Amino acid sequence: MYGDFDSPIIKNFKALYDEGYRCILYEVDKQDNLFTVHLKNFQNENTKLFKCNSEEGAVLQNYIDRLS
Repeated sequence: MYGDFDSPIIKNFKALYDEGYRCILYEVDKQDNLFTVHLKNFQNENTKLFKCNSEEGAVLQNYIDRLS
């Protein structure tokens, strides 16, 4: 499972994390059935949505849970 942490989806998430964005919520979006991460940069108050398929979402959720 840790090998999955080298996947492109984790690298993309890490780039946003390095820019100061933090996960405030993750869920499966009922409209498009995609795993959706709600991110906020508390320094400049910007927000972003990060979406991926459910398989990548499972890896991303595991990674996010390990950050907190």
